[in-house]
Amino acid sequence: MEDPILIRPFKGHKAAVTGVDFSPTTTALASSSLDRFLMIWNLKPQSRAFRFVGHVEAVTSVQFSPDGHLMASASQDRTVRLWIPYK
Repeated sequence: MEDPILIRPFKGHKAAVTGVDFSPTTTALASSSLDRFLMIWNLKPQSRAFRFVGHVEAVTSVQFSPDGHLMASASQDRTVRLWIPYK
């Protein structure tokens, strides 16, 4: 068995990352963090990330809908939010 190979690190959160989820098409990765933000990382090289602002406390989880048209997040602020990840 071979050692794992790091493909690409994603940096942008200011606190610990609490969850990640691949989009159904595996073209993007969503992450949640204790910094109160969600991020969507485009998996194409040299692509920008998008930051979702709205929770007032740590975001504890994130997940794409099966079709990828929605994203749900849960937070310590006792809210669940639905987002449209792409335009």
